[in-house]
Amino acid sequence: MVKVLKVTLLAFFLMVVLAACGESEPATTEATSTTETETETAAETASDEIGLGEPETTDVTLRLNWKFKGEFAPLFVTKEKGFFEKYGLNVEVLEGNGAAPVMQAVAQGQEEFGITSTVEPAQGLVEGMPIKMIASYMSRSPFLIVSHPDTPVETPKDLEGKSISISISSSLTNVFPNFLKSNGVDESKVKALPVETSARNSLFLNKDVEAVAIFSTNEYPIFEEHLGVELTPLYLADYGFDLASLTVIGNEKFMEENPNTVRRFLAALNEGFEYTFENTQEAAEISAELFPEATDVETAKGQIERLKEIALFDGVPYGWMSPENMERTLDILEESELISERYELERYFTNEFQE
Repeated sequence: MVKVLKVTLLAFFLMVVLAACGESEPATTEATSTTETETETAAETASDEIGLGEPETTDVTLRLNWKFKGEFAPLFVTKEKGFFEKYGLNVEVLEGNGAAPVMQAVAQGQEEFGITSTVEPAQGLVEGMPIKMIASYMSRSPFLIVSHPDTPVETPKDLEGKSISISISSSLTNVFPNFLKSNGVDESKVKALPVETSARNSLFLNKDVEAVAIFSTNEYPIFEEHLGVELTPLYLADYGFDLASLTVIGNEKFMEENPNTVRRFLAALNEGFEYTFENTQEAAEISAELFPEATDVETAKGQIERLKEIALFDGVPYGWMSPENMERTLDILEESELISERYELERYFTNEFQE
């Protein structure tokens, strides 16, 4: 009797365990199903917001043309705040080492998107690179010349009789002689010193030169903080040299085959830039946390604020490219003999993915 009772109890116990297991499996399936449904709903919502179907490709890379600096903050904010994910994309934002390697990687299909200025892609097209500009987030040029307040350069003509350090790796170096000529400056009276970037900075900070050619979104706030004075700025855009920058290029074949992906990519960046400019403190903190060896909160914030000053987009999405600005850029490159051939505007850029 005792043996029968034990067998009965054991059978009952096994039935309870199996029943419990049977109930837990559907619960897990239901939870998984719910998660998948929520993901699909989020993707559908994003599709509704931009009026597009699903992205053709979800994993893409954005290669920068240099190491981190504040002007790149919106790109990382877009990723960290989940805007890429909102639009169904998994985007890897990677630092770079110059515009030329970026263009080569995009042209060869190794990277989907890259960051340059408007100058390099115009030159790349002459070399037959299958790339096109699809957005430029500095609608006003970041190029400027700053000088010490006791030796101010307030107009191009003020450069005569003064020395200026210029980075040999900067696009500005190539157009600088044309800038002087176009503004009636006698080039023989200007002592221009093309050197490596670190040497360029040291020459100016040590007051071995009166002026330096830099980016408003990079060195400008850093130099003022370091020297503890307000420097005298001369923006090249005010004197006929408005070369847009922070420009996104893409591989033509990829963009032709993945238009929804490109539109989603730019839609996410649009939200990322808007969020960055509305939350500069948080954006600076995100930057400092991601790149503690490259920046700090105050430096990043100053650079973001300078970026905001030249990201001028009224009634159009961030990154919208002006045909007039591109025409002027090509004029400058032709006059500076930096391009040997000029094409129709549609060969260089398009706004179609932002419409």
